Amino acid sequence: MVNMSIKNNFNISNSNKHYLIFAGTTEGRMLIEQLLTSPNIQITACTATEYGKVLLPSSDRLTISSKRLDEQQMISLMQNNNFNAVIDTTHPYAVIVSENIKKSADITGIPYIRLLRPKQMINDLENVKFVSSIEEAISYLSSTTENILSTIGSKELAKLCEISDYKERIFARILPLPDMVKQCFDMGFTGKHLICMQGPFSEELNTALIHQFNIKYTLTKDSGKLGGFIEKVNSAKNTNTILVVIGRPKVEQGFSYDEVIKMLL
Repeated sequence: MVNMSIKNNFNISNSNKHYLIFAGTTEGRMLIEQLLTSPNIQITACTATEYGKVLLPSSDRLTISSKRLDEQQMISLMQNNNFNAVIDTTHPYAVIVSENIKKSADITGIPYIRLLRPKQMINDLENVKFVSSIEEAISYLSSTTENILSTIGSKELAKLCEISDYKERIFARILPLPDMVKQCFDMGFTGKHLICMQGPFSEELNTALIHQFNIKYTLTKDSGKLGGFIEKVNSAKNTNTILVVIGRPKVEQGFSYDEVIKMLL
């Protein structure tokens, strides 16, 4: 959903521009790479982890902060720099983070731009089960007995411990970060039940994991095209397994990748 009033009123006249980009997603990395092709653009990028930092390009016009910021820290960062705009490219499920970014931009009077990750349309719903929340997903999966491949990351993995026999049934796919691995180990996800890989993943790889671990249910979020969502849909269909999809928490206003590029360049 696009807020056209923001788009129509947004104007950057300075020849030299300094953008604050909250990254950590594929779109964020792509946006930074494309903006850096313009010699008059300087970027400060914020990622939540060191891992997100190493995925970004190297440039003398790019400054990277790799720690989680609360609202007050965001406000301080914006007040202490002359940013032309704040661009929010965080994950569509990172609701609180996005709210803090927008609130901080409003307080400091800096134009706020939300880059939206489009939803993926699904034509064949035979192998797809939609749920509204992680709690509903747990309730549904608790009524089953077969193996589960979790692709929702590590943040909400602790909630899946409510599922009976989770240590035997659940195979968790997470980012290969030492802190995350330790947390998952402490929760009981060990050995072959912990898959540490950087996505997004191909249909072939999803299918191989389903066969390897005798998976019947794949738990995911609607991560869109760049998040490898359609590959999960196709692998579920081709393996006759069920894709359990946690719906997006809210409808957002914002702009497509191409619209954001046009606005900023």
